[in-house]
Amino acid sequence: MSGPRLFTEQEITHHAYEVFLELAPEHLSEQDINDFNEHREALGFIEESAPSEQWQGIVAMEIEPELYSEVSIGLELENEDLVFARVLISRDKDAPFCHVIWKE
Repeated sequence: MSGPRLFTEQEITHHAYEVFLELAPEHLSEQDINDFNEHREALGFIEESAPSEQWQGIVAMEIEPELYSEVSIGLELENEDLVFARVLISRDKDAPFCHVIWKE
């Protein structure tokens, strides 16, 4: 029996970015959206990493690092990164799951 069919890192970051673009108007201020749109070409980033342990308490389920990715989306500023969203997303093509923590 073979294991789960997994999205690649590139595919999963693309999916997370699509979710971000679709839901951002409902969760970010108009100023945040304008800032992101104005500066995303020069300063924007999308970074994939292993899920932080913080997710366990947020989604109340076991997060297997090989089956989930955390994708951060934001702007890289001179003094610090401005993260607009952190997306926990399933890499398993047959078990879709996504949860977003938005900038407050």
